[in-house]
This record gives sequence, C-alpha cells and structure tokens, in this order.
Amino acid sequence: MQQQALHSIRDKRFHCQGGAVFALLNPAACSKLLPLIVSFQTISDYLDNLCDRTTWEEISSLTEKEKDLFMEKGFRHLHSSMLVSLETSNRTDYEFYQYYPYNQDEGYLQALVNRCQNNVAALPVFNKVKEKVLFLTRLYCDLQSLKHLSLKFREKHLENWFQAYKKEYPYLLWNEFAAAAGSTLGTFALFAMASRQNCSTRETEKMFSCYFPWICGLHILLDYFIDQEEDRKEGDLNFVFYYSGSEQCYQRLLFFIENALQRAGELSNPTFHRMVVKGLLILYLSDPKIKNQKLESIAHGLLSATGEKDIFYLYRLCRSLRNRGLV
Repeated sequence: MQQQALHSIRDKRFHCQGGAVFALLNPAACSKLLPLIVSFQTISDYLDNLCDRTTWEEISSLTEKEKDLFMEKGFRHLHSSMLVSLETSNRTDYEFYQYYPYNQDEGYLQALVNRCQNNVAALPVFNKVKEKVLFLTRLYCDLQSLKHLSLKFREKHLENWFQAYKKEYPYLLWNEFAAAAGSTLGTFALFAMASRQNCSTRETEKMFSCYFPWICGLHILLDYFIDQEEDRKEGDLNFVFYYSGSEQCYQRLLFFIENALQRAGELSNPTFHRMVVKGLLILYLSDPKIKNQKLESIAHGLLSATGEKDIFYLYRLCRSLRNRGLV
C-alpha cells in the first residue's frame, strides 16, 4: 500500500498540478483551496492505483460474477472516503478498507480525508455548491467501482449505470457520460466558487453545466484518445474504442469542444474557463503519443476548430516545453 501511495504521487503528480490551477480563480483563498484540491486529487489517484493493481487472492475460488460483486463492494467502500472527505466532521472511525484485502496504510488515507474536511469547512459558502459536488463525486465513485471490474462484465455494468441518467443527458453516448464522470475538474471549479462570499445559485448552475459534461468529458476523452495504442496492447478499457471509427470520434470531440467553449464563454470569468478548454487540447494534443500513432491530422483539425487565434502559438510553446523536458 505504501508503494501504491508513492507511485500515485510520483506518476500522477501532474493531476494535482493541473487541479491547482483552479486556485487562481481566487488567489486570496489559496491557503484553503490548494491543500483541498491537492488532497482530494491525491485520494483519487491513490484509490485508482489500489483498484487497478491489487490481487484478490482470497476470492480465487469464486465464480467470475461472484468475484465482480465482491470487488465492486470493496471498491465502493474504498471510494466512500471521497464522500466522507466532503463532510465537515473529523471522525476517525471509518473503515474504508473493510472489504479490501489490505488495510495497513498507517493512517495515510484518513489523514488525506481529514485534510480535505478541514479545508472544506473553511470555505465560506460550501453549502451552496455541496449538492453539485456530491453529485459529481458520487458519479466518480460509481465509475471507479465499475470500470475496474472484469473485462467480461464491466461494459454491461457501465451501460446499465448510464440508463439512470440517459433521460437527463440524451445527447450523450454511454461512454461519453462515463468519461465525463471520470474528471475532477468540475469539483475543483466548484470548490473555487465556494471560496467566495458572493457565490450565487445561478452561477453555480452555470458552472456545473459548463463543466459537466462538457469540459469534464473533453478532459477524459482526450486522455483516452492519446492512449489508444497502449490500451489496445494491454487490453485496457478505453472509452474512445466505443466509437464506430475515427470519424465519429473526431466529430464527437468537436461536439464537446464546441459546447465547452460556448458555455465557458457564458461564465463570469470566461477567459479563465476558455483557457482551461484550450489548455486541455494543447496539453494532450502536443503529447508525443499523437505523432507516434499518426493522429496529427485529427489533432490539427481539433485545434483549428476552436477558432482561437492563439491556439497554435500555445500549442507550439507546449511542444517546445515538452522537448526541453519541462512538461
């Protein structure tokens, strides 16, 4: 468990760095926002490693279906820590590892949970965003509990899960809804809103609708888009694989870009949120994996579709930073 904690910090540090950008929405509250964002994201990354890299030897005698039921229960209980981290009480009697085969983390997960709780409690109007934050976190926990199940059952579970939300999001495919659920960016944007006294219900709704599903969905779809080759080799889940082909993938990414930019432009700080959208495109599409998989023409089309005058300047800048090992 110590190794998984260290690996999540070493290999996924950029997740925390990216999330920390949202503290810029209210620099005066950085002392609360930064530790909250980093602690919450660290819980997410740590649990992802635990779910992804654990051998459940004690259930080897069970059928595949029985194994999945047992593992899902363990994954859900682990991820309940993310929901508890959004409470304002500092209880320490939660047994997050109750259905997980290992539990000796020397208080690491509980310490992260308590750090989140302390900083959530310090946000002036967290009550105004709490419902939306809990909604996003529950979706994230559902996704993580289902996507780590066996290859034989996980797709069916994810499709069935989406059915409960299909009426509310009829313009999404199940894989796109699942992708949007896998991003924590919407949660961080709402944390930043809660750090200001003048957070209104209308602004909260607009922020939520901008990030979920549009910016969150774009975020994770791009992540899977650049990982296609390695996921195909490893037999790993990749939400891009559920498109009929590269053309549909391209058109759906354009759909997310268009909606993300439009809705970001309607927020009270449009420049920041449009830059988040552009930043996601620039960061992912400048990755060397794009060239290695011969995806440059698609990447170029996606960048051009933004209509942003500075997009290719920022893209070239990011590639230059990558070449120098700075990104």
